[in-house]
Amino acid sequence: MPAGPSLDTEPLSVLIVEDDIDMARLIEALLRDMGVTNIGRARNGKQAIDNLRKNLHNYDLIISDWQMPEISGIELLREVRKRRPELPFLMLTVNSGSEEILAAKDAQVTAYMSKPFKARDLQLKILTITGRIVPKQLTVSIC
Repeated sequence: MPAGPSLDTEPLSVLIVEDDIDMARLIEALLRDMGVTNIGRARNGKQAIDNLRKNLHNYDLIISDWQMPEISGIELLREVRKRRPELPFLMLTVNSGSEEILAAKDAQVTAYMSKPFKARDLQLKILTITGRIVPKQLTVSIC
């Protein structure tokens, strides 16, 4: 498998919040492929909130599933926005209906991706929302 995009600036710290262990492992592997070494994991929103109470300012990005037991990804997002509104938050879900998208936007999600996704698409989304790169299609030229 060819190496994906990499982070060649300061280290990125990411919290993965995912109840599907295989999906969490996949996301972690993609992050490691990008050079990310500081990765936290939580199996649901409740664990994530407990983790964030101690480590809120240690993370540069949260990647969270929407549908999880105990506390959902959208509830987690709302809690994060109360404490650290600028923290990039990437929501992953199998539901990509307009109601879900509107709810995520209302809760100030940074970005949203539907599952399944391609590895490179997730990596590029991460790099884009953390400000590490600007994809060519978003680059504006001033003439």
